[in-house]
Amino acid sequence: MTKNEREKPYGDIEIYFLADRAIVPTTADTQSGFTISIEPVQVFNYGDKSRLLAALKTAADRGIQTVADPPEDQINRDESNFPGFKNPPVLKYAGVGSWDELERKSIYFSIECYPSGFLVDSWGRASDGKWSEEESLKLRLPASVGLNGVADEILNHLKTRRDLPGLMSASA
Repeated sequence: MTKNEREKPYGDIEIYFLADRAIVPTTADTQSGFTISIEPVQVFNYGDKSRLLAALKTAADRGIQTVADPPEDQINRDESNFPGFKNPPVLKYAGVGSWDELERKSIYFSIECYPSGFLVDSWGRASDGKWSEEESLKLRLPASVGLNGVADEILNHLKTRRDLPGLMSASA
């Protein structure tokens, strides 16, 4: 790879951790270039590392799908006109009625998978209970750790979080 070439991700995984389960939707890029979550969606008990690892592998193997843009009436635009899917499937699986409610009841992780390694990010909690702009975790892991190492880092980080009722205790 030359200096001017950028490494392309082969996977983009979103995980939403609630007190009693984790949700991993399929990630897709729309033809106009924004990312949405689509079916199929994996829901599992993340207290079992093997289930978390299996979900990460399934999502990474699925890759980044490309889909048509949703109809305009299914898109929400934020203050800067950035589009987002109005009814992402993760809301249904989380049992919530809005994105704000999802943010208040979950911890979010983003994992980008590259041939050379993984970028793992999670965000803290703002005073309004939603996700903050500040990252609580920002890891750059080499490919040699594999998804098993990514799962270990996620579970270790969750043990340090105290902002979601019912999460595993530090002794877990």
